[in-house]
Amino acid sequence: MRIRGPHRAGETCLLVSSRRPRKVSEKLNAAASSLLRSTFRGAILALVGGGLVACGADADDQATVRRVPEQYPTIQAAVDDAREGDLVLVGPGVYREAVVVDVDGLVLRGTDRTDVVLDGEDRLANGVAVTADGVAVENLTARRYQQNGVLFNGAVGDDGTRDPDAVYGSGDDALVGYRISHVTVHNNGLYGVYAFAARGGLIEQVYASGHPDSGIYVGQCKPCDVVVRDSTAEYNAIGYYGTNASGGVYVVESVFAHNRLGITPNSQQMELLAPQVETVIAGNLVVDNAAADAPAVADGFFGGGIAVGGGTADIVLRNRVTGHPSYGIGLVRLGMFTPEANTVRDNVVTGNGIDLLYLPDPTIDHSGANCFAGNTFVTSLPADIESLLTCPGSRRPVGPVAWEQAPPPPGPDYRDVPAPGPQPSMPGAADAAWTRASATPPAVDLDTIEVPAAP
Repeated sequence: MRIRGPHRAGETCLLVSSRRPRKVSEKLNAAASSLLRSTFRGAILALVGGGLVACGADADDQATVRRVPEQYPTIQAAVDDAREGDLVLVGPGVYREAVVVDVDGLVLRGTDRTDVVLDGEDRLANGVAVTADGVAVENLTARRYQQNGVLFNGAVGDDGTRDPDAVYGSGDDALVGYRISHVTVHNNGLYGVYAFAARGGLIEQVYASGHPDSGIYVGQCKPCDVVVRDSTAEYNAIGYYGTNASGGVYVVESVFAHNRLGITPNSQQMELLAPQVETVIAGNLVVDNAAADAPAVADGFFGGGIAVGGGTADIVLRNRVTGHPSYGIGLVRLGMFTPEANTVRDNVVTGNGIDLLYLPDPTIDHSGANCFAGNTFVTSLPADIESLLTCPGSRRPVGPVAWEQAPPPPGPDYRDVPAPGPQPSMPGAADAAWTRASATPPAVDLDTIEVPAAP
């Protein structure tokens, strides 16, 4: 059990976490146990008189602002010197480093989203790699890393190793609590934002472009308990990719445009915790995801809006989906997995090759308890899909469905995708109070989410 500090003015600085230590192999148990720590470290952060002020249980435990480059020449030097609950505040500049954050509750923030740039120069692995709980990354840009712009990785033990026998991402065996806000990621070699074996996340105000895999990725977590909102992914191979991301996943009120594929919760054997279950995709603008000038992923899909690839019990609600030559919204098989018990309701899906598609394994001759209702659409496969696959879903007879993906066009090298322009910075970033990332993301009220306006 670890004891951590919330950052709310006027309260005792203690918060108890029930997270269990991550598993390690037997031969590492002794070493890992010696590294586990229980701390009574807390801080209260408040904006007082226009400056950053911290208070704690005692003077030695106060959270601290560590400034780059004024106090530290590099971001990593500030992180290495930081304690739980500190703020590493980074001023304008280009920082050619790969930052590793293993300090619980740290907030890493730039003073200006556009002018604080982490640059991997196409040779470093990850811009920011987080292995600790409760970390927030805010208001900066990460570009041209060989792998990921920002990585939250729960598949690392407390001793820094990875146990091949552990089921990372399941329950408490995960990174717990993360936040990324007002961050631009572009032209990285795999993913923009990559959350793996992590739960309790908030991904907001992210702009991701120029990735040969996906702009935003959440994978191998059950439950995930993550909200992706108010973000934009464009000119990636895939906008949002959620492999085996199950339970409490919300992708809402965001824009996915000019990728090769817009949004895909999916089940795959290449990661643990399959099949994927229970993602909500609501209120998104999903347009023109057939961009030949976006980088291609190997054996990749092309020209689709929202593809539930072998997922189960997902909800696709009140999205606007248009401009896709393959299909707008599809419940489709992926490898050995076929979609089951998914709901597609109240979406506006027009101007696509096929607006609504149900494509199970060829051996399946029933609806798989999938259902479609209240959608605005013109074309579907099978025809008259809302009469065949009615809501609530049940196993109804459906004849064979035949559809083939057209070969995707070649794409550019991800490094050649044009860099984005300036994105909105976090208001008052240089002076605003800070708080560690919560393990509980904000609630999503689906009743208030509407179909977005046409672009």
